[in-house]
Amino acid sequence: MGYRKTIRRIEVSLKGHPTFGQEADYPVAVARGKTLDEYLRLMGHIETPDGDEQSGVIRQLEEFGDSLISWNLEHHETGEPLPCTREALFALDNDLAMALATDWLERLGGKVAAPLDASLPDGGPSPEASIPMAPLSSHPLPTAVPA
Repeated sequence: MGYRKTIRRIEVSLKGHPTFGQEADYPVAVARGKTLDEYLRLMGHIETPDGDEQSGVIRQLEEFGDSLISWNLEHHETGEPLPCTREALFALDNDLAMALATDWLERLGGKVAAPLDASLPDGGPSPEASIPMAPLSSHPLPTAVPA
């Protein structure tokens, strides 16, 4: 039996964001991850097979919108939940949509959700720093070429 890899789910959270994450309720979304090929194409490192001329930012926003699974966003006046769709993403305020998509892209690229707890041990000094690096022998190397 082999390892069965599934597409990961990425939680996008704007907790602590200067504009959105200072309140008790902050924007959170869950979106699907991408394969390596999809990620490299999305980031513009590989050309798309159909020669798509769209701006990289637009393509990234559309991919984020298509990858959305859930979010906690509500209509600003009625408090009704907003549908979790590409169309609803594009109807959001510009800075909110861009902040969510940017965090998703950063997490796709390997950014971790939060830094490690400061109480964790750092592992101490590296042993390489204490190993003496003096030459092993003071004898010069032979310069003659064997016959």
